[in-house]
Amino acid sequence: MNIGILGMGGVGSFIGAKLADHYRNDKETNIIFICRNETKEAINRDGLCLLSGDKTIIARPYMASDDPKKIGLLDILFVATKSFSLDQAINQYQECITENTIIIPLLNGVDTKQILEKSIDLDGSRILEGCIYVASNIKKPGVVQHVGGPGKIYFGSSDELNYVGIEDILIRGGLDVVYTNEIKKILWKKYLFVSPLATMTTALNITFGEVAQEVVHMEKLEAMMLEVQALSQKFDVLLTTKDIQDSLDMISKFPFESKSSLQLDFENKNSKTEKESFVDFVINNGKMLGIPVGHYEEMNQKIIGRSKNR
Repeated sequence: MNIGILGMGGVGSFIGAKLADHYRNDKETNIIFICRNETKEAINRDGLCLLSGDKTIIARPYMASDDPKKIGLLDILFVATKSFSLDQAINQYQECITENTIIIPLLNGVDTKQILEKSIDLDGSRILEGCIYVASNIKKPGVVQHVGGPGKIYFGSSDELNYVGIEDILIRGGLDVVYTNEIKKILWKKYLFVSPLATMTTALNITFGEVAQEVVHMEKLEAMMLEVQALSQKFDVLLTTKDIQDSLDMISKFPFESKSSLQLDFENKNSKTEKESFVDFVINNGKMLGIPVGHYEEMNQKIIGRSKNR
C-alpha cells in the first residue's frame, strides 16, 4: 500500500512523521512525502524531525519526492496543502491518482471536497472530507514543532460506502483517527473555531492567549462565531450554543503564544494567504445568502489595512 502526504507543512509533517515512524519496518506499507526544494533535500538527508513535548521523532519515509513518475500510484492520499495552492498542487499529481485512490483532505475550509471534485479529472474518485485539531509549525526545512492541539483527525463521507478499514490502517500508523458519517457537522464545528480566531488574530495582530485574556476580544470572537453559526444553517448544518461555548473554551487549551496560520503568513509577508478560505468565504456567502456578517467585515477592513502596510 502506498500512502502519500501532499503538502509537508505543519499538518502534513505532523501526520507524515507519525506514519513513517510506525510503518518504518513494514515492507508492505510505503509512506511517501510529496515535497520539493529544501524540504525534500532535508528529509532525504536527515529524515523528518517532529518535536512534540519532550518527545522527538526522526522519521524516514519510503520516499520524499516531487516527481509523479517516481511516486507512482497512490492508495491513500492525504492532502495538507494551503487552500490557495490546492488546485495547482493536486493537478500536478493527477497521474498518481486513480478512481480507487482514497483522498483525505485536511485543510481548514468547509468546501475543500467541492474544490477537489472540480480539480481532479476522474469520475467516481473517492474524495472524502476531513480535518485535524493540531497546531504545528515548521521551524526549518525538515523540522516541525507540535505546539498544541491533540492531533485528532476526523474523516468520513456522507455516502453509503464504508471506509472503516482505512481508519484501522491509520490507527495502526500511530494516528488518533475517527471515521464518521457526520463529517460535515465536524468540519463546520472546526471552522467555527478556526475561522473567527484566525480572522481576529490576523486583524489585531495578537496571539491566542491575548484573545483569551481580554473580555472585549472574547465577546467579539463570540459575535463572529454567531455569524458562522447563522451561515452554517444555510448549508444544512446546525451548530449549537454548546458548539460555540466549546470553541471559546478551546482557546485556553493552546499555549499563550500560539498564532494562526493566517497570521503567520501575514507576519512572514507571504504573497499568498488563506484569507479567501477563512475570511472571504464567510463574507461572500453571507452577502449572497442574506446573512449579516458585520463583525467579519469589520475585521476584514483591519486585515486589508495591514496588507497595505506590509
